[in-house]
Amino acid sequence: MLKIGVRLPRRFEDTGEYLADARALDAAGVDSLWLGGDGYEPWLLLASIAAVTGQARLVAPVTAADRSVPAAFDMRVATLAQLSRRRSVLSLAAAAHGNGVEAMIGAARRAGHRVILETAGRKQAQTAARLADGLVSLDESPEHLRAALDGIARPGEAPAPAERFEVWARIAMPADRESWRRMRDELESAGATGVIVPADPRLLDLLRNGDEEEDRSDLGLAQG
Repeated sequence: MLKIGVRLPRRFEDTGEYLADARALDAAGVDSLWLGGDGYEPWLLLASIAAVTGQARLVAPVTAADRSVPAAFDMRVATLAQLSRRRSVLSLAAAAHGNGVEAMIGAARRAGHRVILETAGRKQAQTAARLADGLVSLDESPEHLRAALDGIARPGEAPAPAERFEVWARIAMPADRESWRRMRDELESAGATGVIVPADPRLLDLLRNGDEEEDRSDLGLAQG
């Protein structure tokens, strides 16, 4: 079954509503909560989200700058792992590929994290298949994802030391239930094991009733 990840904004007005949204998404059964864009400090945000959720994995965005002080990076990684009860995952930005990426992955592994690499094409997808536990395609097109995966080990084909290799695709908020079903089917057929959709007031209804015809888009995220 295709996993569902939700990308939360890093800027918000009401802290209570923001954390209530995270809790509602967790209760709705999403696989993971991701952070996107610029905004507040991501490690502090994820620590706060960890306190109000209990099942969803928490995905920390990591850039090359995060590794500039290795000891501080290692401490942040270990602290988030402890606060989230080992539910945290690291997502390395495409710009972090290259020098230092293996050290960053090593630090994550020491803290028990899985590591997912953003990829912009086949070469970076090959790096992810060799070093990491999964990848995120930077293009939502099923054709682009299929091309990036061409020539690398497909998910589940090779023995994995832990969980299955993850292939994530970012998508826009679907316009309706039919678009939601169609996009999931197309991306799963292209090789995705999960999709990342931005948080939206209509999302909770799709998550809970996505394969039903009744429209309950009046449900807001913070309603839980």
